[in-house]
Amino acid sequence: MILLSLFTGSMAILSYDYLGWKWVAIPWLPVSLIGTATAFFVGFKNNQSYDRSWEARTVWGAITNNSRSFSAALRAFVGVDNGRDIDDEIRIIVYRHIGWLYALKNAMAQRTSWEHKDRASERQRRALGTELETFDKEIVRYLSPEEVAWIKTKKNMATQLLDRQSQHISHLRKRELIDTYQHIELQRIIASLYDEQGKSERIKNTPFPRQYATTSIVFIFIFMTLLPFGLLTEFLELGEKYMWLLIPFNMIVSWVFMFMEYTGDVSENPFEGLLNDVPVRTIVRNIEIDLKDMLSEENLPSKCPPFLGAIF
Repeated sequence: MILLSLFTGSMAILSYDYLGWKWVAIPWLPVSLIGTATAFFVGFKNNQSYDRSWEARTVWGAITNNSRSFSAALRAFVGVDNGRDIDDEIRIIVYRHIGWLYALKNAMAQRTSWEHKDRASERQRRALGTELETFDKEIVRYLSPEEVAWIKTKKNMATQLLDRQSQHISHLRKRELIDTYQHIELQRIIASLYDEQGKSERIKNTPFPRQYATTSIVFIFIFMTLLPFGLLTEFLELGEKYMWLLIPFNMIVSWVFMFMEYTGDVSENPFEGLLNDVPVRTIVRNIEIDLKDMLSEENLPSKCPPFLGAIF
């Protein structure tokens, strides 16, 4: 688009000065009206894109809080089984929850038809290590071999893992390791996790309205085409020797509009695995560290390092 603005600016000067087409110097008022309308349209698109991105980050913040609450409540509620400590069973449930986190992370990494598939995006995913995985290797570390074989047969792994958590909690109640109130409270947290998973899936699987996602670039193209011919009349008032100044000013204004468009475009889908998306992998790793630390484990995984000053 920078080359386009350079081309249109040069064409405006050549047409007016060298070809003698004085009529190409159109009044500034209609061009400014188009620019104002375009700015409003692009601004609305950016606001909606940012709302989607922020909602996705809020959802994963709630997943973080609920995950910590679930593990803490589980460890506080579950008693002993005939005088035998059941830390191993608590560890199974907590590990299964970490497996659920990685299953949901992997679901968010699936590519959809409306997400970016250009070369730059693919290079970025490879650099960040967020390319598509059909089955996250981290899940295997936290599930039993039987559960790994079972979960591979399911279409929505995250949903089925939460269901198994519910069945396990119900089994604890039948063994009277938790009372009715504790059972209800743990099930409430699982229901909250279902809610946040559904919100995350909704954002992932609902495309940004195409009338906003694609129309804005058309308006910007029209404005960028007319802009130098409108600027021509303004700079002619300063004198024909200043006419060439419209080229840098045309490029600056065009760049501002294109940057606004690009900002909204990359914010539409917050789970694409790009640099400015919700840092799902970092969030999951931080929860994993917290939960394993609650279990007093020593070999905790390290935090995900930043990439070019950003987390992902």
